[in-house]
Amino acid sequence: MKIENIKNFWFGLPKIIRYLFVGSYNFAVSFLIFAILILLLTEEYSQLCLILSYVISSFNSYFSQKFLVFETRGNYVQEYLKCSLSWGIGYVINAGLLILFQNILKINVYLSQFISLASVAILTYILFKYFSFRTGKK
Repeated sequence: MKIENIKNFWFGLPKIIRYLFVGSYNFAVSFLIFAILILLLTEEYSQLCLILSYVISSFNSYFSQKFLVFETRGNYVQEYLKCSLSWGIGYVINAGLLILFQNILKINVYLSQFISLASVAILTYILFKYFSFRTGKK
């Protein structure tokens, strides 16, 4: 298959399907960073590991969402700041869920983060689509 055919196929998919693929990749990257940080710093520092994983994975997520899902041009700083606000909202919810699952329900830190991160994914898509990467009225 030629690259142009792959590109046409990919961008012919609905945005939500592209988001599911790219979001799954970003989920895996973020979770892997979190897991590595937990191994290095221990569960005691799960909230620090969470914030560090958000900061580190944000660059990967921003560029993959911008170019592979929402196909926006320019506006790098403005979009990144909007994405950061969206991630901030997601982070607060994720942090609360992590505390609930890990400390109150006594669920393993890795499973707690997996469930928390998955729970935030839908909200993140909505924020990205209607706020961060919004290109104007059609």
